[in-house]
Amino acid sequence: NYNIGKHHNVFFNIGYMSLAPRFKSGAFMSANTSNLINTNVKNEKAFSTEIGYGFDYKFIRMNLGGYYTKWIDKSMTKKGKMSNKEQYYMNMTGVDARHMGIEVELEASPTKWMDILAMFSIGDWVWDSDSVKGYAYDISGNSISPEGNITTPGAEDHAWAIINMKGVKVGGSAQTTAALGVVFKPFKGLRLSADYTLYARNYAYYTLSGGNLSLGKIMNVSDPWKIPISGSLDAYASYTFPVGRFSATILGQVNNVLNQKNVEKAWNPSNVGETEIVADESNVYMFYSAGRTWCVTLKFNF
Repeated sequence: NYNIGKHHNVFFNIGYMSLAPRFKSGAFMSANTSNLINTNVKNEKAFSTEIGYGFDYKFIRMNLGGYYTKWIDKSMTKKGKMSNKEQYYMNMTGVDARHMGIEVELEASPTKWMDILAMFSIGDWVWDSDSVKGYAYDISGNSISPEGNITTPGAEDHAWAIINMKGVKVGGSAQTTAALGVVFKPFKGLRLSADYTLYARNYAYYTLSGGNLSLGKIMNVSDPWKIPISGSLDAYASYTFPVGRFSATILGQVNNVLNQKNVEKAWNPSNVGETEIVADESNVYMFYSAGRTWCVTLKFNF
């Protein structure tokens, strides 16, 4: 970090990490039912850089940053069903992903009793691997053939597939988010706030199907379904007051004030195959976010 006078600063970060594989679906294929070790697993690596600028003057503070992260040798396990309806796990190693984007945060305090908060983030997160080889295991962690018979790991009849997924969007998290919030502090002890968060460019996960599990087959991951833009308005309130020699705080929180039914996560149909399947709202399955929820808490400070 380098401070340019009293009001400006620039910063730069760079890092490299090597992470042990996950216990479940990483070091062990099925940690709940088997102690068979996944001999093909590798340490997951990540290389990341970030550059940014900060501004702080009177009642305005701002941070602007850009990031680039390269994930290398991620372990990935996908669930599917054989042609005989038996469940299996496709274990893939050597999966890479690239995350890059720009983020900005703004905070303004025009008066002592009000703060205004805003943020915006836009990213481009994609899988960055082709020719990723995956092997199939049953729910107990045993290597299986295309017919579902137990075999030796890496044997000629060990069911496998090669998957091309370079450029496919990473699913499960909104790649564009924006938020605007306000905090009121009308008098000592009372704090009222509300914020609205917008979620856009959120993509579905992809899945595997049993029909794709064939020796020597090369499959292409289709583009995932883009979840409709959604948002949530949340409100908070707290009041701290004396209780004898001590103090107490009552807190109230309402999430999703407008009671909107937003798609939170979605999964493509079995869209890994030799032919491309177009995913839309008619063939994906999804989870909706919770409706309006609220809670009240009373806390004593001794």
